[in-house]
Amino acid sequence: MKQLLDDLAASKEQDELLGAFISPVLEDQHEAPMDEESKRRLDAGFQQILAKRAAPQRRQSVLRQFYFRWAAAAAVLLIAACTVIFYFYQQPAIETAPTTSHVKFKSGADKAMLTLADGTVINLEQVANGKINNRNGVVVTKTADGKLVYEAKADQANVAIALNTLVTPRGGQYKIILPDGSAIWLNAASSLRFPTRFSGKERRVELNGEGYFEIVKNTAQPFVVTARGQEVTVLGTHFNINAYHENSLVKTTLLEGAVKVTKGQAGCLLVPGEAAALNTSDNTISVAKNVDVNAAVAWKDGMFRFEETGIREVMQEVARWYDVEVSYKGDFTDVALSGWFSRGDDAKKTLKLLKGTEQVDFIINGKTVTVIPYKQTN
Repeated sequence: MKQLLDDLAASKEQDELLGAFISPVLEDQHEAPMDEESKRRLDAGFQQILAKRAAPQRRQSVLRQFYFRWAAAAAVLLIAACTVIFYFYQQPAIETAPTTSHVKFKSGADKAMLTLADGTVINLEQVANGKINNRNGVVVTKTADGKLVYEAKADQANVAIALNTLVTPRGGQYKIILPDGSAIWLNAASSLRFPTRFSGKERRVELNGEGYFEIVKNTAQPFVVTARGQEVTVLGTHFNINAYHENSLVKTTLLEGAVKVTKGQAGCLLVPGEAAALNTSDNTISVAKNVDVNAAVAWKDGMFRFEETGIREVMQEVARWYDVEVSYKGDFTDVALSGWFSRGDDAKKTLKLLKGTEQVDFIINGKTVTVIPYKQTN
């Protein structure tokens, strides 16, 4: 290296070449200032080159000058490359505000907690498949395909009825088959309170959050769902209820059959393709006709489906499914998104697809996703 520096120091052209090569690189990195030790070492290297250029030199033959000029040019590039590599390795990692992060948030899965009448809590994600409870004339089984099945023994109809509660966390969902054969899908951050067997004049359950219901018909024993003070009464039908507490509206969407929605003195009868919206602030109920029922139950089929949906409602669904917190930086009053996205994708891909609408962008910091205005990059 000493000999190389001796040869490099002979020419003003080489000084200019060295500066022309390295200076732009360092200028491009102005947002990442070099630490003092790195500056000292780099400056010492330049001073050594300049000092040797100023020292008296013996005359060289024309051939030797030609040779060294080209050798020096090559050496300049080598030293410049080494200098740049040294510089980058000396700098701490620069954190920018990326639209997505290297941290992957996994998609939700079949997971829930079952609380029995005596207070016993069973983690359904961890318990083995098969019978998990056999008390009070009811057998509870976890199936291999992620269902919870309740079967009431006919010869023990007089056994006391107990109330169980199924709770899904953020990032979880679960399907349950009730003792009458009715099927209910619970979305993320939801709960269902239900009896271990149905008796009397009605079949009654209580929902918090969101659930999709396929109810076995029994005209002698109507099925009643209570959700935030609203009651939905059915004989046998398919419908969805969205009753998350962070929303001001409780939405009931009917796919098949007929349901009656009531709240106090207010009420309405729905037919397929209609949706009732209970305004919890004034207890009024409005009915929308010819709604997209598939959008209402897309979550059950493993999809996000948005049709001119406000960004805050979109991000509520994303937050519940991926268990993240959401904040906003900017005004998104008029931002509405449309599209289909798989709930099986990780959060990074989902956010990338949402960004593809060219209306919003995202910054990820830990488990917080910040929504920011979209900026065209080209």
